[in-house]
Amino acid sequence: MTLNAADKTRFLEALRDDPEFLQQVRQHVLVADLLELPERFAAFASTVTAFMEQQREINARVDQRLAALESTLAAFTEQQREINARVDERLAALESTLRAFMEQQRETNARIEARQQQITDDLGDLKGHVAGRIAREMADDIAERFGFEMIEVLSGNDLRQMLRQHNPADIAPGVRRSFYLADLVGRVIDRQGNEIFLAAEASYTADQRDSDRAIRNAEFLTRFTGVSAVPAVASRHNDREVQRLVEAGTIRWFEFDQRDLSPQ
Repeated sequence: MTLNAADKTRFLEALRDDPEFLQQVRQHVLVADLLELPERFAAFASTVTAFMEQQREINARVDQRLAALESTLAAFTEQQREINARVDERLAALESTLRAFMEQQRETNARIEARQQQITDDLGDLKGHVAGRIAREMADDIAERFGFEMIEVLSGNDLRQMLRQHNPADIAPGVRRSFYLADLVGRVIDRQGNEIFLAAEASYTADQRDSDRAIRNAEFLTRFTGVSAVPAVASRHNDREVQRLVEAGTIRWFEFDQRDLSPQ
């Protein structure tokens, strides 16, 4: 059957005005799934709404816990800064104290080392004076050890007089004094019967200073008198440089026996 315009109008008005009739029409026109769709959508929307509300609550709790954690972390960080500052202060104070102690210890060590060196030098000087005195006392033995015969041991005044007679302007005052304070200078006769000089420096352990002085004094004696002079060291031991000169024959060595240097 075909509806005319008036019937269509009345049909539409009935759908609008009669909900029960509308429902009956929908059941005839729509399949079951489409009919249930609004209810299912409403249920889905309700579920989504409930889920979103639950998620909001979860997010709120997470935010609260994160805020609490951030607050705790901020408090810990601040506390740690304060602790670090105190530690830095204590470390700085400790470093300052340690530096002061180390500087004080260096000064103490320097004084001890200086004192030890002074004692060593004093002992060295004392041993040198003792060795020099013993060398003069043993002048005949020293000359004999080298195959010489001692004629005369020259005194400091004899050596001063020798310097005055020649008055060498090229010799510094300190070197002049060292010459007339020589440990042992003697006139000796060698195996060929020649009169020569023996210039010896004495020490417990002879070093290069002793050998240099002995060689220099021998050169002065030859320069002032024109007579040959033999340099020598009288010692208990020699350092490496002196021993090298002894082995090369540049200088003679009279070796003290330990008994020679022992107190009588």
